[in-house]
Amino acid sequence: MVRRAPTREKINSIMPDFQEFRLETGVLRCLPCRDGSWQSRRRSGASRLLGLGRVVLPNRMIIISCEHGGNALPAVYAPLFRDYSVALASHRGWDPGALLLAEKLASLLRAPLFSTTISRLLVDANRSPESRNLFSEISRPLSSIDKSQILDRYYLPHRQQILDAVSVAIDSGKSVLHLAIHSFTPVLDGKTRNADLGLLYDSKRAKEGRFCQAWRTELKKARPDLIIRRNYPYLGQSDGLATWLRRRYTHSQYLGIEVEINQRRLTDPIDSVTMAKALAQTLAGNRLKAITQSMATHASKDELVAIVDTDNRVVGQASRSEMRRQNLTHRATYILVFNKKGEIFVQKRTMIKDIYPGFFDIAAGGVVQHGESYEESARRELLEELGVTAELEFLFDRYFADEQNKVWGRVYRCRHEGPFVLQQSEVESGSFMMPEEIISATATDFTPDGLAILASLLARDGEATRGRR
Repeated sequence: MVRRAPTREKINSIMPDFQEFRLETGVLRCLPCRDGSWQSRRRSGASRLLGLGRVVLPNRMIIISCEHGGNALPAVYAPLFRDYSVALASHRGWDPGALLLAEKLASLLRAPLFSTTISRLLVDANRSPESRNLFSEISRPLSSIDKSQILDRYYLPHRQQILDAVSVAIDSGKSVLHLAIHSFTPVLDGKTRNADLGLLYDSKRAKEGRFCQAWRTELKKARPDLIIRRNYPYLGQSDGLATWLRRRYTHSQYLGIEVEINQRRLTDPIDSVTMAKALAQTLAGNRLKAITQSMATHASKDELVAIVDTDNRVVGQASRSEMRRQNLTHRATYILVFNKKGEIFVQKRTMIKDIYPGFFDIAAGGVVQHGESYEESARRELLEELGVTAELEFLFDRYFADEQNKVWGRVYRCRHEGPFVLQQSEVESGSFMMPEEIISATATDFTPDGLAILASLLARDGEATRGRR
């Protein structure tokens, strides 16, 4: 029987004794440390889990993985590689230095680490199940029975553990930052790679791009000696574990970043530790705040939003900054969050918002991105801004226009008692208020589109009440 990775309950409740999680390939022993993190030691097998501890990023869980951590071979398949010892020892067989760096990074961030030490020449843990390169030219001739057993024992457990960990985090209201640690050979096919560190992401996912741009800036401050490039030496949207996970989760739920380190920077264990410290330090404290701030600042440059006509028909797309500059008609979602008392959660917008900065807002929500449905946008915004998920009730569509904003809004209602995890770049503070309090408050303190929506809702509810009399 295969047991899955620790559940949220096991993570949050540190047990006093060893906890065993058995796989067909061996036993994973997890034990609590004095600092409340988890350590693990695998006696045998393909996957390892380290350091389940506190979350470093606000409302986000960091998960670290290493798919090419070793060049081990199960004894039964060793004869197949008798003539390939050089390939096994080279970058073709594994990512030298990657696992040591990943272990140190996981320890510093107190994040869960999932790794496999089975050589990718047997089966490549970073390839999707349907990839032709899942098996190498050496293992590809094996029978279908052998391949099935290899997948069951050395491939699927690693992938399933990561999938379970991501699901646990998302189900608990968190988004996930997945750092997949790899290393690359300094010279390939006679060509020297001119980078020390590569940050790989899907260019179609604006948040991943903004994160890597901001992280690169902070890394350059910490390590000006490093040459850091984005989507180098490979493209982040190429086949890989992160790409496979992106198909299952939205960009608001999951950020998948592959971290590629030049192997000449990992020749000494001390170099691996130094590199891990640089990566960890830029994801903590004030450095993290700088990354979050930079992501928010550059959002308008990267995001494409749907442009509509006066009948709410999509007629094109534009960057968020261009939409604001020309005051183009666009779509947006408004989610009114009620508690059981009938109060609405009111949030104070940060001063870096591109419209109505510092105003009070009666709704969570935001601009609908190009190719995104209203409902997808509403669920994304609710999770991003308040850190929660809830059942959404559609109320109505409404057009609003002023000198700054022309928008076709779709209004939803949900119920939630809190607590909320506020998005630092978007929401300064928040509290529940009765609708009557909001209406009686100074109108200039609230966003005008929000007040218009609340007036429409109260008028609609009033008509419904009179109709029942």
